[in-house]
Amino acid sequence: MENNKSFSYFCTFKNSSMGQQKNIVNYSNVNIERSGKIILSDVCLTVSSGELVTIEGPIGSGKSTLFKTFYADLPVKSGDAQVLGFDLKGIPQRKVPKLRRQMGIVFQDYQLFNNKTVEGNLDFVISSLDFKTPVDKQEYIQQILEKVGIPGKAGTFPHMLSGGERQSVAVARAIVCNPGLVIADEPTGNLDEASAAHIAGLLASLAEEGAAVIVATHDENAFKNLKHRTLFIQDNHLIEE
Repeated sequence: MENNKSFSYFCTFKNSSMGQQKNIVNYSNVNIERSGKIILSDVCLTVSSGELVTIEGPIGSGKSTLFKTFYADLPVKSGDAQVLGFDLKGIPQRKVPKLRRQMGIVFQDYQLFNNKTVEGNLDFVISSLDFKTPVDKQEYIQQILEKVGIPGKAGTFPHMLSGGERQSVAVARAIVCNPGLVIADEPTGNLDEASAAHIAGLLASLAEEGAAVIVATHDENAFKNLKHRTLFIQDNHLIEE
């Protein structure tokens, strides 16, 4: 695995689907800094449950930096910022794992455990779930793999999969615990057109099922036929289409 983050922090162990739409991300007049430099100024952003939002901007414009504030990897020092009901301005470190357990994150470079099978990658995330039997857990994992379009791949290692299949595993890992918010950082960047369309469709289906989904992308073409809202980063500001 390229990054040894514990992905068990990025899921929730209860169903977070929402019966009615509510705000999941609420930013008002937020300045986002990194190493003392303002990367994004006066960010105002609201994303609701059941909504798919794409964010476009050139490399280095601040998309990934914005995402890091969502899961409190980068502090919010000014303005008002709430995610999943948590106030990010001065959030205590002890509350960060609880925030992250309600999220799913999809990375461009997959960040899978290469020494584990597909089932092993998902099992690592849901190891704290209370299944009555090992068979119940296997059946649940199979249901998730069918949902993302890769049934029959449970026993396969990541290096044996195509790029699109690996990203499907990454999506499966992100949603395996029913998060209320899914964020995806350039999830189609390394994929061919057909695979990119598949991943975009998966993310759109998560929004249809009630999650808030935010995607940083250069590939608006993959989302063009899907219901979504598009934002742009331009001159250090986040603006609506």
